[in-house]
Amino acid sequence: MSATPVPRTLPSAREILAPRTAVMMFGLLLLAYAVNAMDRMVFPILLVEVRAEYGFSLEAAGLQATVFALGMGLAGLPAGRIQQVLGRRRTIAAGTVVFSVATALTAASTGFADMLSWRVLSGLGEALQLAAIMTVASSAFPARRGVAIGSINMAFAAGSIIGPAFGSSLLESYGTWRAPMLAYGAIGAALAIVIMVLVSPRLTEADSSASSSVHVGGAATLLSRNPLVLAVITTLFGLADFAFIGLYASYLREELHLSSGGAGFIVGLSGLAAFASPLGGYLVDRMSPRVVITALNLGVAACGCALFLGSGSTAWQATFSFLFGLFASSGVYVAAAGYLVKSVDADRVSRASGLFVTCVYVAASVAGLLFSSLVSAAGWINAAMVQIVGFSVLGAVLALALRPHLFSKTHTPQDH
Repeated sequence: MSATPVPRTLPSAREILAPRTAVMMFGLLLLAYAVNAMDRMVFPILLVEVRAEYGFSLEAAGLQATVFALGMGLAGLPAGRIQQVLGRRRTIAAGTVVFSVATALTAASTGFADMLSWRVLSGLGEALQLAAIMTVASSAFPARRGVAIGSINMAFAAGSIIGPAFGSSLLESYGTWRAPMLAYGAIGAALAIVIMVLVSPRLTEADSSASSSVHVGGAATLLSRNPLVLAVITTLFGLADFAFIGLYASYLREELHLSSGGAGFIVGLSGLAAFASPLGGYLVDRMSPRVVITALNLGVAACGCALFLGSGSTAWQATFSFLFGLFASSGVYVAAAGYLVKSVDADRVSRASGLFVTCVYVAASVAGLLFSSLVSAAGWINAAMVQIVGFSVLGAVLALALRPHLFSKTHTPQDH
């Protein structure tokens, strides 16, 4: 984009919102993000019906389940520039509208190509929304950046629980997979209006320099060691996590022969675990990235082994689906985002947020296709050992290359 950025009047210290008001407004932004999670988690549950209607192969269905992430990845880095042009609040609202319209239009698809286009477009909107919300979290709450970013994933958890359950109910009530898509599109569009009316720019356009706690230190370029290592770790995580998100429900239904309701319950538990995301953010604020990212990646790998090598019983799958979500969604996802923001200086926070979105979601966009191809070639177990377990172990090893002393820190003027 070549347009001249729209000047934003940053709030002075006296204009900063009261903490309770700021949290309430931030909660509205999180509610909008939860709608994204509702669609993201329900669509894999609907794949059996979509495949039956359109005659998609497993590989084609896997691509449809995760291709929204391609749109997110493509829009991730430009999202930082768009925030400068439109402002963060308008970027969040615009992203929510684009995502919601594309979700609704998915129900009008006539075949593979146009459905793919709508899924990609939904990802473009989600990238604008997510990158801007992450920037708001970091800038408006500088002393608790990790916890604030972790709360974004709590919104994902809420959507993950509501999405499959409500979506399955609509599917059974109306007898069509289109009902959840239309409903979620309408809810998202309504929330975009609410954001523009009720959320103040004093929250969304806040500059951490107006706070008593400021973001100091960090790399002056995304090409420095820590941001680059984290970018690779984030990419590997995207390949592993979205293989699980995109096709685990199909594994439960087709390999373990569970009902749509049973699969929805088990998959929903992995999203439920994301309610612990503030704990992951707390670790980001308090501990070394080497320790945190290494331990969390190994936890993901262990849960992957349990899910695909262990018992096929509902109790076993439900337990380790929850633990997988705990280590992945509440753990690695939050840690990668939080440490990427902390790896750069204050002027590059929006770019770091965009880099995180690009890395995790470009990888996620091909995760379903890669995983389904591995399943076709070598079976579910071998595919999981390579893509879910293997990539997680590699991410744990790479975390040892990080340099903790080069990350930015929170500085309070009273502290000397």
